[in-house]
Amino acid sequence: MRTQLSRIVAVVACLFVCLSLVGLAQDKTSPEAYSGVAIGTGGSVGGKTIQFDFRITQLTTDEEVQNFAQLVKDKGTDALRRALEKEDKGRISAVGSTGNQIAVARKRQQGTDTIITIVTARTMPFMELYNNGRTTDYPFGFLQVTLNAKGEGTGQIMAAAKIRFDKKKGKYEIESFGNQYIKATNVRPWK
Repeated sequence: MRTQLSRIVAVVACLFVCLSLVGLAQDKTSPEAYSGVAIGTGGSVGGKTIQFDFRITQLTTDEEVQNFAQLVKDKGTDALRRALEKEDKGRISAVGSTGNQIAVARKRQQGTDTIITIVTARTMPFMELYNNGRTTDYPFGFLQVTLNAKGEGTGQIMAAAKIRFDKKKGKYEIESFGNQYIKATNVRPWK
């Protein structure tokens, strides 16, 4: 599990840098909708499943990603959260709930696979904010799915994550709260 999490952290650490360098044209008007099943594979979420949907109404441009990357580098996580709260690129939600607005939605091709990456400014319930526990230090949600040529696939979810720039290492890092090992499975486009 630690190896898998380390690999995900390494991939996501390059997220802001790599996605801004990919240079793929991000079409701002390509609405898409998907559904899937989230499966907890360890920690407090082990063995739990929930259906979820996400709808992308707009993709984030390379320039926007670069601006967010610079913002977290210069001003930190709180400034990034405030900026992402103003973004509306779609919605991700557990079936039957209102969910969260998507702040960053990226899509790229890798061979025949399509990789979709989503970041949200996580909605925190009043009691979570009132208790001011450790979870409030993890204000972002993260989803990355890899879809095959048919549009079907799997991925990884971080329900509560922290994004920061490590000045000593000179790179971006994303960290999941606690033992969240959540797989996205059976991801399919709405028809």
